Amino acid sequence: MKDEILLDFEKSLDVTKPVLSTTLEESETLEFKSSLQVKSDTIDKQYLKTISAFANNAGGTIIFGISPEKEVVGIKAEFENLDNRYISSTINTGLDGSFRYSFLTKNFLGKVVGFLIVEKAITRPVILKVDSAEFKLGEIYFRYPAQTSKIMASDLRTLIAEEISNGVNKVVGNINKLIEIGENAAILDTKSGVIDTGNRMPKFVLDEKILANLNIIKLGEFVEKEGSPAYVIKGEIQTGNLDHMEVIEKQVPSNLYERDILKYFTSGKCECPLLVLEKLITLSSQYFPIHFFINEHGFTNKEVIDHLNSVDEKVINSTTKDKIIERLSIDYDYGIHGVIDKDITEVLDNGNITKQLLSAVSEKYKKPVSSNSKVKRSLIYNSLIEYAEISNELLSKETTLVTTALTNITAEILLKNKDYFLALIDRIAETGVKRNTSFKKAVCFVDKVLYSK
Repeated sequence: MKDEILLDFEKSLDVTKPVLSTTLEESETLEFKSSLQVKSDTIDKQYLKTISAFANNAGGTIIFGISPEKEVVGIKAEFENLDNRYISSTINTGLDGSFRYSFLTKNFLGKVVGFLIVEKAITRPVILKVDSAEFKLGEIYFRYPAQTSKIMASDLRTLIAEEISNGVNKVVGNINKLIEIGENAAILDTKSGVIDTGNRMPKFVLDEKILANLNIIKLGEFVEKEGSPAYVIKGEIQTGNLDHMEVIEKQVPSNLYERDILKYFTSGKCECPLLVLEKLITLSSQYFPIHFFINEHGFTNKEVIDHLNSVDEKVINSTTKDKIIERLSIDYDYGIHGVIDKDITEVLDNGNITKQLLSAVSEKYKKPVSSNSKVKRSLIYNSLIEYAEISNELLSKETTLVTTALTNITAEILLKNKDYFLALIDRIAETGVKRNTSFKKAVCFVDKVLYSK
């Protein structure tokens, strides 16, 4: 598909005019953008509307660097070979749905042109899960001839009917397959790992590690060569009576968000650690706890590195994966953020920094107004090392100071009262410090101290 799109675009280029231009027209599967807007480590979320519209119809391509007059103006040279993580981070946080996409760039006579290729969604509809000036959370868009609009009721009904029909066809197909195989057929529950053979034989249960390696659910489809199975399942067989086995039902989330990862970490419980480990290498930031989840799954560092290297490269953020592997390979230093004045010995006033307290401490130690942040951080730090109360009001108003104070805590203090610090991390996370790097590094340091082997 990529080669065809590039070839069609190359053939469309008109080099007879003073300015390089294309003869292609916008359509149900093609849209032009004069530039590519990138913010921090993501593309602008304005593109989510068109991306979701293509995914909800037959797929399509956004070509970046084409003016409304169809001139090839190009995008910024620094975006040539832009890492896919810029695309994936925006799509993962902005859209609810499952579809394949890829981004590539090519240079045409000194102009860098970007191609974002979106395939038809595996499951539809794809729904927006963020707000912007152009769209609202929960809206569904559809690609019509040369334009993107909110999906019309008739098209939504058709789309839903197709999804229902596809689901029914899959069930009917499975039933026909069972009839064809006859009494030799068995049913695998891909969630629990139970293989039900009916009344002919005892039930079998796939080992959890084998089950985790089956990617049928993750990909939504699988391909098998004619005459050969899609999977060869290998492992030792252990016999036992399922009726007397302890069966634990696990609720595995279909979508994992950053807040969920921190919640698992602070609660000390996670029933899907392998899923979290695989999710970590798709995120835009490398700074999330990892040692806790390695322990929960029973991996060694080497085993988890080998596993992460085996994950399909189409869905990962290669930069994040490399950084995480680096963290696991060395004694990683997360650093200290913000200076603590060790002369100051006072603590918070009932978990708060009042004007009177700040004034009294600054006057006592002859600190100028310009040092207020340092004084506040020192008061917070002194309270943390005594495991004292930190009010919700302070967490909300001075989140950055609390997190930078947290980075100064020693391993010895952490180990003496880990529940205190895990509860504090959970409360800070509730304030929404998604892009606070000092907080994320502090969490990683706590994770390393508590769970690194």
